Amino acid sequence: MDRRKDVAAESDLQRALDCGELIRLYQPIVELESWAPVYVEALLRWDHPDHGLLTPDEFLVDADDSALLVRIGWSVVIEAARRAGEWRLAHPERPITVSVNLSAEHLEKRELSGRVERLLLDNLVPGPNAMAFEVSERTVLSRRIRARDRLTPLRNLGVEIVVDDFGATAAATAAGPSELRDTIVELLEPLRAFPLDVIKLDSSVVHRLDGGVSDVVAAAHSIDLRVVALGVEDEVAVERARDAGFDLAQGFFFHRPAPPAYVDGLFEHR
Repeated sequence: MDRRKDVAAESDLQRALDCGELIRLYQPIVELESWAPVYVEALLRWDHPDHGLLTPDEFLVDADDSALLVRIGWSVVIEAARRAGEWRLAHPERPITVSVNLSAEHLEKRELSGRVERLLLDNLVPGPNAMAFEVSERTVLSRRIRARDRLTPLRNLGVEIVVDDFGATAAATAAGPSELRDTIVELLEPLRAFPLDVIKLDSSVVHRLDGGVSDVVAAAHSIDLRVVALGVEDEVAVERARDAGFDLAQGFFFHRPAPPAYVDGLFEHR
């Protein structure tokens, strides 16, 4: 049986939200040179009573209640801001940035920057760069003017902006490595117009380009973007990422998604 369809047929996301079944885990993102965690990404999971721990791909992709999806997403943002304030205030000597996904629906809201500003103030989040918002490549490039207009005020609040899964669409359609490399370098050019700090290069790009991925990383560096290697799961992937010039890495080799207490423990070992 298709697990996702089975869950979708039985689920009640509103009930799950009200009952606290939607939980937040955190996965560190490390600097490749030092392996020190500098970001932690807030990740949504559903602790389903029948199906166990589910990822958003298993319970959100078929949901059609956009208002509910926005509320769920905002609940993750609120929790991330609370954690960012707590961790920065408790460990000012070891600053860490909490990143959280910002959906296309959130970017449609005119009041977004005002809500974020109040959230930062309410949670005593010291800036700058205590929080980061992650937006998808598709959201940025398909809604360029709207995305720029919404992201610029956020960056002015001291929030970092990250483009997630960059190159995933190109990796799925490009005929070969050379075409993929050229397409992604071309896609980077419009990003000059956006207030961005980091891009996460999709793991499919890294695998398909192999040695040529260094050209993409260099192109990103030329427009002052730091680059994260995603899906780093073994020592070979670590060495490839380092050789290609990546700044940061995220994956099971370093850390798996874990409860907030795990992040608390990281401060004791940094």
